[in-house]
Amino acid sequence: MALTEAQTDLRRAHVNGGAGVLVSGIAWLAATFAFLTAGPKTAFFTLFVCGLAIAPVAQLVTKYGFKAPAAGPGKRLEWIGAATVPVLLAGFYVGWLRLEAEPFAAIPIVAIGVGLRYLVFPVMYGGRVFHGLGAAFIAGGAAGLAAPESWALLMTLFLAMAEIGVGSRLVRQWRAAGHAG
Repeated sequence: MALTEAQTDLRRAHVNGGAGVLVSGIAWLAATFAFLTAGPKTAFFTLFVCGLAIAPVAQLVTKYGFKAPAAGPGKRLEWIGAATVPVLLAGFYVGWLRLEAEPFAAIPIVAIGVGLRYLVFPVMYGGRVFHGLGAAFIAGGAAGLAAPESWALLMTLFLAMAEIGVGSRLVRQWRAAGHAG
């Protein structure tokens, strides 16, 4: 089977990746609210806990919310998502190491890890949207590290809104392609 056929199958089975992006956006939004109400340390731990739930919640939303069919031949591309989890964990680990000394740097560091992971998603799903999302997260994280501390909250909100917007677009494209159950 050609790579493009496997990518088409995976887009069909995973709502173009939109369900996962939406759930991730909600996790970043929860971190934004935690940041606003309790500060960067609480936001970091909120993002970590919510981040652990992204994959299983996205699977439930995909299966029961969108009623997407199971992956067929494209399933063999799913290993890419699992193989890149260490990049996320490294981002959280480095952020955690900096949490005490520079609490406002922790979430931008995680954002860079998320962005790096998004850069491999075009291999799974095809298209360029994940390159853009990855670039937005890397740039947002870099800006969050370079900017004054007060910008970290805005960066977190911006990334949440970016994911919710992109995830919504991916879902609309999936529905327009006639995949909705």
